[in-house]
Amino acid sequence: MSKVKKCVGKEGFQRVNYLYQVSNELATESIPCNVASTLYSNLLVNISKKTVQRIDIPIKRTICKGCRSLLLAGVTCTVRIKKKRAIWKCVKCNVEKRFDARREHVPWTQNKDSVVEILDYNPNTQSQLTENVSKINIEDRNNKDVS
Repeated sequence: MSKVKKCVGKEGFQRVNYLYQVSNELATESIPCNVASTLYSNLLVNISKKTVQRIDIPIKRTICKGCRSLLLAGVTCTVRIKKKRAIWKCVKCNVEKRFDARREHVPWTQNKDSVVEILDYNPNTQSQLTENVSKINIEDRNNKDVS
């Protein structure tokens, strides 16, 4: 019998994903919507901390550490490149984030060696998995009946 792994923190992951999408949409709107965007990104960080989930690097890089507003180049932050480093400066709180801007640089979490296991939580694949297991069980029964 095969063991099907359950997704730990799936609800939290879905919530964080939704909040990031909403925050990203609102950040490009007017100033009152930008305040709502900051609120949603703050909520996003708090949920990820509470559910003990790591925020992915591309998402984490777009959230200001000072005011937790969404950093969009030319809208809510300025981007400069100095000495092979990208410097993102928040317009609201003037906090800077520095990233390596070399083309060959790959963060550890995006490196192939850092991946231990890939879990697929798609409900369609789960139903296909149970169908395949039931087909195998039926074939095993038929083989036992023949012998």
